[in-house]
Amino acid sequence: MKKIAIMGCGWFGKALAQSLITQGYHVRGSVTNKNGLEDLGNLNIEPFLIKVNKEAIVGNLNSFLEEVDTLLIAFPPGLRRNPDSNYTNQIKIIITALTRHTSCKLVLLSSIGVFGASQGVVNEKSTPVPDSLSGQQLLEAEKSIQNAANDATIVRLGGLVGNDRHPVKQLAGKTNIPAPQAPTNLVHREDAISFLVAIIKEGHWGKILHCVSPIHHKRDDFYTLAAKRLNLTPPSFQTTRSKRNKLVMDNSSAALFGFLYRLPDCGVEVS
Repeated sequence: MKKIAIMGCGWFGKALAQSLITQGYHVRGSVTNKNGLEDLGNLNIEPFLIKVNKEAIVGNLNSFLEEVDTLLIAFPPGLRRNPDSNYTNQIKIIITALTRHTSCKLVLLSSIGVFGASQGVVNEKSTPVPDSLSGQQLLEAEKSIQNAANDATIVRLGGLVGNDRHPVKQLAGKTNIPAPQAPTNLVHREDAISFLVAIIKEGHWGKILHCVSPIHHKRDDFYTLAAKRLNLTPPSFQTTRSKRNKLVMDNSSAALFGFLYRLPDCGVEVS
């Protein structure tokens, strides 16, 4: 039985772990708070308490990675909650620790945030020009992953939507929201999970891939309808146009492993 380790087993990581378990994998998951250990155990995920700070790893990383075939790094930069965190250094620390586990393959869950908001249409071959500290740290982390001795693939995820999670909940009732015409760059959690499972099962390494829905709506249309569907107060957008025009394309997955987005509208159809 192949062992998979997910570092950062939160809302997305737990759902991914459950999918892998149903397909016969033994899955280990890490959390940074003791309160999360029981939750993982109840889901048949082997639980570990591991925290990566700016200087070191707290927890038994060697036990976490023992005989593991693939490690998925699934925690975000987290600068909103902790402005002093340094994601780039965290990834470098993990890579250094992996020198004892050279057969372990890597998947970094990165983000389309590596691209600036005004970069227009971009794909896997486009050069990222991040315009935020988070994006800059993500891009540096990607470079570290590419230079690692381990076989690795980087997956840039769009904004995740699924079940109880939808970005419109943060916008409901708000006014004067900018960039009404900017395109959405979202992906449903179920599609993202299927995408990652295919990479792991089929062994697509040494890649930079985009996991983003092929349908891009105007922000004002999408979020207004989403709010109505969820019985929320629709947000109100500015009438002036914005320079935000980033539209992220997935040009590789269909040819590489026949991937099909099954929820391309992310639960909201806009006519």
